[in-house]
Formats: sequence, structure tokens, C-alpha cells
Amino acid sequence: MFKTMRKVKFILVLINFIFVVCGIALIAVGVLGTKKHMTEFLDSKFLTAPVICIVVGCVMFVVAFLGCCGAIRHNHFMVIAFAVLVFILMILEVAGGVAAYYYKDEVQDFLKKNMYVSLIQQKEGSVEIWDELQYEFECCGVEGPDDYTKMNFKVPNSCCKDNAECSESNAYTKGCFVQLHDKIKKNITIIIGVAIGIAAIQLLGFLLALCLAHRIKKDNEDR
Repeated sequence: MFKTMRKVKFILVLINFIFVVCGIALIAVGVLGTKKHMTEFLDSKFLTAPVICIVVGCVMFVVAFLGCCGAIRHNHFMVIAFAVLVFILMILEVAGGVAAYYYKDEVQDFLKKNMYVSLIQQKEGSVEIWDELQYEFECCGVEGPDDYTKMNFKVPNSCCKDNAECSESNAYTKGCFVQLHDKIKKNITIIIGVAIGIAAIQLLGFLLALCLAHRIKKDNEDR
């Protein structure tokens, strides 16, 4: 039994190291989903999943430290606290994954509408974001460069390669909507996959923590 508990401790410490790596991955995925391109054109409800990823990723560092200390010091309270926190994190991740999946099909219409509203307004902050978006994805307007000419706007230089002097005739022909929509859908798929994968690892950590906590309690009672 002693050797078995040593193995449980070792595996639990190893899992907590994996938690740290997973925490970094979650933060990275969350940040990816809250870039300016996303926050400019999406409602707050569409940002729920990436925000949850960032929060859970940060909390996982604390949880991993608690789990390692509890396992190494054979501390019943710390191990139980670790198990409870891991369970809460699993619920949050599942909630984030469900939210991402639920809103996945609603993105298209909302995104296109907001992109047109932003383009028409031509506010200073929006113009900067459009320049970044068009330069990064090599696209122009929502559905093409004629989005600008139809509204009597000059086609921005970001619609042309190397920010050269631009007009409808030499601008990128593809619009930014398709590019951004595909990017957002890809990010949502990544968020769902990462959430499910990490939740599975956390479930193993949760069960091992309960097993170790039970053994620690029994050892304390036998003293």
C-alpha cells in the first residue's frame, strides 16, 4: 500500500506539472480569441469562452502549486482543497466549451453586420483595426474593395501589398469577412478541443487527489 501511495503522489505531482503547461496553453488560446480583430466585431457573449480560458489558465498555476504541496507534505486539507478547485475548473472549462459550441453557428450574421457598421463609421480606432486586419489577411473591405467605393470612401493603402498607393483596381480582391470568419471558427474549434483535453487530464488529477486524501485521512486516524 505504501508503494502504491508513493506512485499516486508521483503521478499527482506529474499531473500538476502538466497542469502548469495546460495553464499556459489555455492563456495562449484565450488571448488568441480576444485579439483586437475579435473584440471589435464580436459581442461580449462571443468572448465568453476565451475569457474563461484565460481565467482558468491563471487559476491553474495556483491549483498546481497547491496540489504539489499537498501531495509532497501529505497534507489532507491541501489535497482536498486541490480536488475541489480542480472540480470547479472542470465545470468552468466544460461551460466554456459549451458556450463556444453554442455560439459557433451564430457568429456569421453577427460578424458581417458589425463589420459593415464599423466600416461605415470610419472612427479612428476602427480605421486602425481595419488597417491591421487588411494588412494581416491581405483582404479589403467586408466583401471586397467596392465596399469602400460604394460609400465614396478612398480605398486605404492597407488594401494593397506593402501599403502601396491603393485604388479599387489594384486592391486585394477578396473581402475580410470570409478570412476573419474562418479564423474565428478555427479558434472556436481549438478552444473546444483544448477545453475537453484538459478537462480529461483534470478528471484524472481529481480522482487521484481523492484517493490520496482518503489514504492521508486513514493514516492520520491510525496514529
